[in-house]
Amino acid sequence: MKHNLKHLQSLVSVALCVFIVMAFSSCSDDDEPARDELTSVIVGTWAQDGDNDIFVVNANGTGVVYGSPELFEQKKDGATFTWTYKDGWVKAGIAGVQEEEMRAKSVSKNKIVWQRYDKEASDGEGYDKDAFGYYELWTWERYTK
Repeated sequence: MKHNLKHLQSLVSVALCVFIVMAFSSCSDDDEPARDELTSVIVGTWAQDGDNDIFVVNANGTGVVYGSPELFEQKKDGATFTWTYKDGWVKAGIAGVQEEEMRAKSVSKNKIVWQRYDKEASDGEGYDKDAFGYYELWTWERYTK
């Protein structure tokens, strides 16, 4: 009889341990979703290579592009744009004027190299092709003055 009682105590102890572990490892509804590295890096002010454009990218999906560093400093003649991020694609544009579809080729705190896609491009100068279509590289560097 003593043997059966010890066996029962062991089973109760194991069941209690399993219950405690499950209670402490249960999912919580206050977990924050993981942020993609690009969405945390893209917010800020960027200079585009090969051009004088300065981009100010806001966390709320808006931004302003200036045609030169001087216009940026004066906050003059900026064109507002919107941007979205989904499944690795950034879509940005000035409604009815210019729309861009881009994927980041490399991302660091101070530099983003984009693959900017053009559905109508061909094997023309400056374009390469991958599974998503024709693209050219477009580099942004963090703007500091």
